[in-house]
Amino acid sequence: MNKKILAGCLVFLNIFILGSCSDESNSKAETKTYPVKTVELQDKSYPVSLEYEGLTGGSEVRKLSFKSSAKVAKIYVSKGQQVKKGDKLVDLDKTDLKFAMEGSKAQMEAASAQYEKAVNGAEAEDINKAQIAAKNAEDNYNYCKDLYNKNLTLYEMHAVTKQQLNDIKIKLDGSESEFNAAKETLNQVQNGTRSEDKKAALGQLNAAKADYNSKVDLFEDGSLTADVDGYVVDVICKEGEMQPAGYPVVLIRSENQVVTVGLSDEDVKKIQLETKAQVKIDDAKVEGEVMNIVQMADSKSGTYSAEIKLLTPIDNSKFYIGQSVKVYINEGEKGGIWIPITTILNDGQDYVYVVEDGRAVKKNITLGQTNENQVCVEGLKSGDNLVNEGMKNIKAGYQVSVN
Repeated sequence: MNKKILAGCLVFLNIFILGSCSDESNSKAETKTYPVKTVELQDKSYPVSLEYEGLTGGSEVRKLSFKSSAKVAKIYVSKGQQVKKGDKLVDLDKTDLKFAMEGSKAQMEAASAQYEKAVNGAEAEDINKAQIAAKNAEDNYNYCKDLYNKNLTLYEMHAVTKQQLNDIKIKLDGSESEFNAAKETLNQVQNGTRSEDKKAALGQLNAAKADYNSKVDLFEDGSLTADVDGYVVDVICKEGEMQPAGYPVVLIRSENQVVTVGLSDEDVKKIQLETKAQVKIDDAKVEGEVMNIVQMADSKSGTYSAEIKLLTPIDNSKFYIGQSVKVYINEGEKGGIWIPITTILNDGQDYVYVVEDGRAVKKNITLGQTNENQVCVEGLKSGDNLVNEGMKNIKAGYQVSVN
């Protein structure tokens, strides 16, 4: 037999044998039954949360300062010291502040006396004096008037000069002005102060009171006290040095433990004050609550800052300011088809297996929100039998047995 013909026959025989073996192998795979476990899916609702990276610290460090400038007289605390609300921190030299307060008090009392006089009216003695003054002014005016008339006649007779007549006229005009003023004063004393004068006196009194209260506030502010329970982060002043108004004196870290997160413009609309949250710091997971939401986005990051207060504070020795932590902000509940994350496979597309008529059926899914080890998905329906064990050993179309 020709060698080429023989070689061709052998190749054909090998292909036939291999094909027969392959068909036999596929047949066995199709007839083999793979054990799996399933769970029947139902519509469920689970709590969902917004997951963010946060930083410890936030608004808990307070910068305390004075409202006025003065020399530092006494420092009562040191860095790291624990303080309670109301504890003394720093005193200023309040000598000048006391002088200013006492001077303002004297002005207030004077304004008060003027106002009371305007409201209550003059006493009998004041009225009598005004009457006497008015009568004297009237007599003087009548005398000057008579004197002028006599000198006018003499002037017409050329017995006195024009200058002499003018001098007497000036005296007459002056006496008339004094008489009119005396009559006005008597009228005010007898009839009481006019309403507009009373209002003016009241305005002066109110201004004096406001100034005094301001001076009292500055005097009291000269003794700085802790406004929260906490710890002294730093003391930024020295005894005997001038302390400028508004410049930080002491940094206080409150006992409140706060975590700050930057929310997206979409998520900031989903939460509000007192929304609950969970904060994971190292291995500890503690409950928190949203205590503040900034209504303006940060110009650089475009996010909205939210502060979360830990409701169950952890040991301060484990709470480091500026530490990165995980934050889960409660968003409510989400209804739908929820499946264990462990049942999901991926070949470039997320998918799971369900059992239909004893065979494995591949279902592509779309992942949604998560809750611990559960995830809400699209692509499945209530009543589907989801393979939750043995899914890595099967392929689409495999015959399975549910244990």
